[in-house]
Amino acid sequence: MRKLLIVAAAMLVLAGCDSRTETSKTVVSDGQVSATTRVTANADGVHSGLKFTDYAVRAALGINPNTAAYVSIANTGKTPDRLVSASCACAKTASLHTMTMHGTMMEMGDAKDGFPIAPGQTIALKPGGDHIMLMGLTQRPQDGGFVDVTLNFEKAGAVTLHMPVSSAPLASDSDMSGMKM
Repeated sequence: MRKLLIVAAAMLVLAGCDSRTETSKTVVSDGQVSATTRVTANADGVHSGLKFTDYAVRAALGINPNTAAYVSIANTGKTPDRLVSASCACAKTASLHTMTMHGTMMEMGDAKDGFPIAPGQTIALKPGGDHIMLMGLTQRPQDGGFVDVTLNFEKAGAVTLHMPVSSAPLASDSDMSGMKM
């Protein structure tokens, strides 16, 4: 009987720690990035309606104190959600940025309201477009390494992606020549 009580107590403790980690292999073909990916859900395990693909962090270039992270997020659920913020231990701050072109001039600014994701919609944060800006680097992401970036959603809560670091992330999606980050 005592062993049964100990097992039952252990199960209750484990049930209270309902943070799930899913692991899968990801290969980004033309971007030459191959990685094992860890997606960690919030304590309720809520992230099943969101699918994350094409994610990477740009390697720190030269002495630039900033870099960027990219990800495509598909809402496969039935409820709208919103990416409201991001964070990374490698930077003092992280912010969601929009990119717009005004003629030949590129303008970057904060996405103060985040990025809404309606059911059935996919948003693409990618080079040359909307992205996650990592500012005041405290660690310099190196090509071939990995960085954990936490995305905070209005409904799904915090989701941490173990992102590969690349000198040319998502190179097949956008030509970044001539852009300085």
